[in-house]
Amino acid sequence: MESMHPGLFLIINKFPKHVNRIDALFKNDPDFKDLCSDYFLCINTLHKYRNGIREDQGAIKEYEDVRKDLEKELQDYILN
Repeated sequence: MESMHPGLFLIINKFPKHVNRIDALFKNDPDFKDLCSDYFLCINTLHKYRNGIREDQGAIKEYEDVRKDLEKELQDYILN
């Protein structure tokens, strides 16, 4: 993999059996690349809320929901 976007590491860890498919999609599909970026931003924001001085339970719940939706979308992308 020539260019390792941080979101790509997260996705490969989530779907380790599909490394080749993920790599091909990332290199050739701009929509998948955008999805990887969205997932990375979601995970980072969720991490910030969880580790902040003041946990915002409402925001954590919202980002958990977004994370689940993005993971479902990634799974559908990778497996189709």
